[in-house]
Amino acid sequence: MSHEMKHISDELLVNYLLDECNEQEQTAVENWLAENPENQLYFHQFERIWIESKALGNIPLVDTEASWQRMKARMQHKGRSAVHYTMYWAAAAILLLVGLFSIYSYWQRSTPSIPADALVTIPSIIESKSETLVDTLSDKSIVTLNKNASLQYPKQFSEKERRVKLRKKAFFNISPNTRQPFYIEASNDVEIRVVGTSFNVKSFDAYTEVIVETGIVEVRKFNRVLLLHPREKARIDKEDSTIVVQRNSDKLYKYYRSKEFECDNTPLWKVVEVLNEAYGDSIVIGRNDLKSLTLTTRFDNESLESILEVISETFEIKVEKKGNKYILK
Repeated sequence: MSHEMKHISDELLVNYLLDECNEQEQTAVENWLAENPENQLYFHQFERIWIESKALGNIPLVDTEASWQRMKARMQHKGRSAVHYTMYWAAAAILLLVGLFSIYSYWQRSTPSIPADALVTIPSIIESKSETLVDTLSDKSIVTLNKNASLQYPKQFSEKERRVKLRKKAFFNISPNTRQPFYIEASNDVEIRVVGTSFNVKSFDAYTEVIVETGIVEVRKFNRVLLLHPREKARIDKEDSTIVVQRNSDKLYKYYRSKEFECDNTPLWKVVEVLNEAYGDSIVIGRNDLKSLTLTTRFDNESLESILEVISETFEIKVEKKGNKYILK
């Protein structure tokens, strides 16, 4: 309730509604109504007390018995006509309701409640499980989760910032808002700050990796802060606060969005690493000298067997299957 409302008692408002105010009281109420739109709103809510009971949460406790006795005396003094009987019972009903809601108000004030701001921060969690999942957040930012990833976020962001928490891998396309920066809490105490951009994040126990596609991304760990630009990549290992920045030379990170594996002079170890992310750690390079071989091609939504067949023919190596594993040798 605003400060102005404290100048008018609810008992006086009851009298005003019943046309029982003297000239001075009537002027006081009307001046109070003219002072502030909030006062007018409060009065209309008070007038519709039996409809909008929740609007009376802040009505102070009043002595309803004393008010009732004074109102009863006024009614008896005026006579016992049908009109006065109607006013008599109307006054009784209003005073009863005021008393009941005063008790309700007192109970509400004495009972701990959750602040409105706290409700904004109650987190929701989305999980992709065995399939890629695309979700649009309340600010219109779009998140693509790779399989077995999760994102924790509030249903409604606060006015000062947009903050989420990522586990494993996701691509973010952030809706621009310079007054409300977007923060991603990743693993290993890494925090990523953006305003409006698109980028890929890996948030694993062993390391965190950020690849920027458009815009600029701020990566922070403890007191170390770096800015990443398009086609740049940063990797932060769990046991190291150093942020290593490199030029990103391939587009393999997009495979779970595009369904394509695009290799551009990419070393075989990197190709196998991404294929294992996509197909579940099923490929092993059996010889160290094969790891540095480079591959330039694109696989468009093909099966793992077809991809391995192309690798086998390209490098003239053998692919042997043992149980659920494919061994390159």
